[in-house]
Amino acid sequence: MISSSSQTSVSDIERLLIENQIRTVLTAYCHGLDRKDWDLVRRCYHENAHDSHGTFSGSVDEMLTWMHGNHEHVTSSLHVLTNVSVWLADDGKSARSESYCLSMKRVESAKRDAFMGSAASDEPVHRTVACRYIDDFDNLDGNGWRIRNRVVAIEWTRRDDSQSFLPLDESWVVSRRDRKDVVYATLASSAADSALSPIGESDIQFS
Repeated sequence: MISSSSQTSVSDIERLLIENQIRTVLTAYCHGLDRKDWDLVRRCYHENAHDSHGTFSGSVDEMLTWMHGNHEHVTSSLHVLTNVSVWLADDGKSARSESYCLSMKRVESAKRDAFMGSAASDEPVHRTVACRYIDDFDNLDGNGWRIRNRVVAIEWTRRDDSQSFLPLDESWVVSRRDRKDVVYATLASSAADSALSPIGESDIQFS
């Protein structure tokens, strides 16, 4: 049973730690998706997890294959999470979360977009999907808190032609969807003789 009260077997401190671990997984999923770090996306799910994602429904490995094709023509991707709520099961070993999400993408060809299809034009297009992620989490030994089942509830979709957007200045730092993105750059600390290594997949801990 999922409890909306504090009457569970975990303390308030443990509850806060669990919520933080779940939020870390949700954020890691968005980071992995936007940077096309598919290994990181996979690690957000348990081995036998299931995902219902718009027109797709199936296993996580099947979802990743579907996403590879879905994102092939996406040149910019930004997933923004808000209003994250977590309900903990009475035993403290399972939880459900609800996350509001805005998925904003620039697709180089509208007819190659999974939401618009072949009837659309071949021009670049911006597409926004408002949705909610409804995730069931389990805390399994050796894996920690990860998604066991996800259902994406769609609220609305919007299409904007590229003419509505201003061009990016060549002098700006522009996002990339690979390991050359600025977020992976070496981070120098305030100490002159100390620096951190570039971010790696193993640096993001789920539990």
